[in-house]
Amino acid sequence: MIFRFVLPLPGIVFHPLVSVFIGIIHLYLAFGHLSQLTAGPVHWTDIWKGFGAVAGAYIFAALASRGFAQRKGHRLPTGDRTSEVQLDSN
Repeated sequence: MIFRFVLPLPGIVFHPLVSVFIGIIHLYLAFGHLSQLTAGPVHWTDIWKGFGAVAGAYIFAALASRGFAQRKGHRLPTGDRTSEVQLDSN
């Protein structure tokens, strides 16, 4: 991977239950904005806020599933080939 820029997140966000909670909040916000599209006149802010909240819910669901998988002891790929080579050589 050439581009290795990573945004900083607080450590609590990586806890699976916190990620699920934040994802549920994003779904609630998405429902609120996307329901406005059927209730009355269509505003572009409801479109991008609604679909942006859906994207946020997806991201936090991915963080939660990754956290649950790591807690069960599954080895997740890191994308770093040097660590895989070092683990295989032992």
